[in-house]
Amino acid sequence: MRTFIADRGTGEPISLGAALLAGKKVAPDATTLLEEDHRVVLGWFDWYSQAESTDLKDRIAEKICLALRAHMQAEEEALYPGARVQADTSVVERAYAEHSHGKDLMERIESAEGEARDALVRELETEIRAHVDGEEGEMFPALRASSMDVYAVGRAVASVRVDSLFQQTGRDPAERELKEYPNMQISPDEARDFFVLGLKNCHATTRQGRALIESQVKRLQNYPDVKRKLEQHLTEKDAQLERLEKLLEGYGEKRSKLKDAAMTAAAGAAGMAAAAADDEVIKNSFATLAQAKYESAAYETLILFASAAGENAALRPLQQSLNESRGLAAFVEENLRATGMRFLQLRSRGAEASH
Repeated sequence: MRTFIADRGTGEPISLGAALLAGKKVAPDATTLLEEDHRVVLGWFDWYSQAESTDLKDRIAEKICLALRAHMQAEEEALYPGARVQADTSVVERAYAEHSHGKDLMERIESAEGEARDALVRELETEIRAHVDGEEGEMFPALRASSMDVYAVGRAVASVRVDSLFQQTGRDPAERELKEYPNMQISPDEARDFFVLGLKNCHATTRQGRALIESQVKRLQNYPDVKRKLEQHLTEKDAQLERLEKLLEGYGEKRSKLKDAAMTAAAGAAGMAAAAADDEVIKNSFATLAQAKYESAAYETLILFASAAGENAALRPLQQSLNESRGLAAFVEENLRATGMRFLQLRSRGAEASH
């Protein structure tokens, strides 16, 4: 196990997620952490394509290669061995092969110049985007649904990745500067105030989301897979509300007042979802997807505020709720085509298709 420790900051070469290997931080979900890496590096490819000066392109290409090598090493050492057991082996083997090709391209990028390097960077971007689609579309969902302890793996992934970054810089640890920008000064008191406000807002949003899903479950008849997933998520919603209420109680907020404040919005959501329409199931899929992504964004921000405020005990329950909301969003999005096809098949037979 690697022992290097890095604290979360602003503008790091690869986002370190909600936590790293420090005692005051919780272990991150490996799949979430790696997805954050994907977003950062893909953003750098866009940055490179817009850069005009050779000097800036030099620096961006260096960052891309540094980040990707650390990311790939972390996956190969900490994630893929377990993924071979928990996911489709062919998917993992394909990922290894894509890494190998990517490493070859990076070596060529580092020795190329001008238009030749631009072409290689575009080729690498194409390879990485395809690789990301495979991991986020196949491997990561399978791992989240498996018995893998994604938090324990996340600790190892973070450790290997930071170790790799340190090794690649080749300098004394005390002198290493891995951040693109200096840390910004953040007031813990300001962060804590907005964290508590965010918890209240998230509680109301989660209550609204639960009402939306509950009303759909009561009406769904001809979409068993969707109904099963929504029933499962109702249980997750209850757990999310319990986590939020427990956190808020620690700040002197009474559960009864929280529930009263959230009921109006929840009633409105339930009413919208219960309104019958010919394409009710399709519209409800859109609403559920939007709600799940909205909740995911809320939890992401809460994790940031909690970390900035030093409220480290809140990170794990919030991360768990984030994973659940993302899981629902992924399911609905991945099943939009199947739901639409089922809807058309039922309508074509003259059967009830709206729910």
